[in-house]
Amino acid sequence: MASGTTLKLKQQRSRERREQILAAATKLFGERGIDGTSLTDIAAAAKVPLSSLYDYFEDKRALVLEVPEGNFEALYQKTEPLLVKGGDAVEQLRIIFMTNFEYIRENPSWGRVFFLEIWPSVLASEPRVKKAVDKYALRYVQLIKQAIRAGTYRKNLDPYTAMSLMMGGMCHLTAVWLLYGRKYDLVKKGKALFTTLHNGFVQR
Repeated sequence: MASGTTLKLKQQRSRERREQILAAATKLFGERGIDGTSLTDIAAAAKVPLSSLYDYFEDKRALVLEVPEGNFEALYQKTEPLLVKGGDAVEQLRIIFMTNFEYIRENPSWGRVFFLEIWPSVLASEPRVKKAVDKYALRYVQLIKQAIRAGTYRKNLDPYTAMSLMMGGMCHLTAVWLLYGRKYDLVKKGKALFTTLHNGFVQR
């Protein structure tokens, strides 16, 4: 029993340290750019020895590739409690879309590192990054398909095109928000974007 408890505590500490490192990396990559940030900088910001950082990530590239995965996971943890099982597909789509804008507003460093550093670069084609993005995009496709089956969205709507419009709009709004000093309310703009796209998708 004591041995099992000790193991669980060690695993928890290990998870917490990993999250600490990922949070520090996200913040610094967002502030300084990936090229302008060293593992020494990240270890110092995470308050862990550099040698300890290598216990979790073999090199900087491995850490960069895990940043999207870690942040998408945090986004899911924020989103899931808001969703009602078997609820209205359009409402769930709205929640997922808007929660993403809220997460970016609360974590602008994540927005900057993903939308300005990773997404426009070859890193976006890396299997781990692609898998994290595809998993997120598939949620949209599934809900759009449900809305089509329910008769809310028109039958000739291509779910993949609709998802691309939603994610493309999100990328554009976020990139402009970041590049021009966050001069508008990102969540409010996201809400207006959802309404515009939804109105284009509905069955007439």
